[in-house]
Amino acid sequence: MEVEVGVKQRADPDDKVRSHIVVGVDSSAGATQALDWAATEAERNDSTLSIVVAWAYGGLTTTVLLERDAERIVEGARKQVIERHPGVRVETHVCRDPTANALIEVSRGAELLVVGSRGLGGFSGLLLGSVGQHCLTHAECSVAIIRSAEGRASNTGPSRIVVGVDGSEGSNLALDWAANEACRTNARLDVVTSRIFPAASSYLGAADIGVPDAASQIVGEAVGQVTSVAPEVSVHSETSEEPPAMALVDASRRADMVVLGSRGRGAFHGLLLGSVSQYVANHAHCPVVVVRNHISEPSGRERGE
Repeated sequence: MEVEVGVKQRADPDDKVRSHIVVGVDSSAGATQALDWAATEAERNDSTLSIVVAWAYGGLTTTVLLERDAERIVEGARKQVIERHPGVRVETHVCRDPTANALIEVSRGAELLVVGSRGLGGFSGLLLGSVGQHCLTHAECSVAIIRSAEGRASNTGPSRIVVGVDGSEGSNLALDWAANEACRTNARLDVVTSRIFPAASSYLGAADIGVPDAASQIVGEAVGQVTSVAPEVSVHSETSEEPPAMALVDASRRADMVVLGSRGRGAFHGLLLGSVSQYVANHAHCPVVVVRNHISEPSGRERGE
């Protein structure tokens, strides 16, 4: 399915333990943003960066990447990473396969799959089309959707990460990921939840203490969790009166990243397939990371999808 070119930038005896980030690219501005974001993340985490370009015959021939174009694009992307992030180890993959299939296949076992919000060919209309939908639904690792800063408020202070929580295991995983990211980047962490039914009302004990108090308890426990594991992180809380999706999109106007879990309670339930994730991925004003526990969550094939 795939042909690798320029696979290794340098030898590395620790390949088996090195984390792995995958990014899909084409010749669009959105892909360039995704590539730089992914390379920066790989540099912070001492991760290998795998750059993927897909091509296939069929469909509208004017939008299909030919093999020679794919090789040119992936080589240009490799050179860009080496120039801007010389310490990052790079792999490149030119895949003769539909774009979504190629990204899913290369990202098996990866820590993170990164895609841009706009692109050409197979990436066209990514957030609304089949490629983005397929990646969010079927990737076995966490997925980052790199959106532009359009509509984002100017921020002269430290970078700001927003994480949505609802007390579920999925949101706890997202909280841990966001806290680690805030620690690595010296960012402020804003923990956001909603009082709107059913997110807070489905929290265990809500029937006894009431929805408003349940929401306060959810966000309080989240702040306490961050403080206990990453006391150096500046953490703030927000309990919104808006529905979860709208609360997170509104918070994204003042953020550098929004982080969500892949499973949750209430409005966050079935996040990768549900309305909250789709709304945030389509309307956020900054990059969106959907955290997935690829170790414990079965793949689509194992679930019989």
